[in-house]
Amino acid sequence: MARLKRQFDCFDRLPPKLRDALANAAFDWDATLIAEVLDLGTAADMLAARIVEDDRRRVPVDNYVMYGPHHPGAPAHVPAKTLQYFRYPTKPSYWWGRS
Repeated sequence: MARLKRQFDCFDRLPPKLRDALANAAFDWDATLIAEVLDLGTAADMLAARIVEDDRRRVPVDNYVMYGPHHPGAPAHVPAKTLQYFRYPTKPSYWWGRS
């Protein structure tokens, strides 16, 4: 419970633009880690842009893996290197690929 409270406290102290980026991100981000990176001198705008960019790159791959290539938000094919980069199996036997 203490870790969760620390997460919320860190989130509340983040600059508004960064809070918006984290709140609207498709994936969980560790607010304490983001706060530590800010403390090291990284610009909040740059971090927010990186979070948005990560979502832009990752969401289509996740749609492909979870829903298949026919999903409107998924590409028709994802290279094995990209699957590996996002830590998905490179030789998938996803439910939508089985006949």
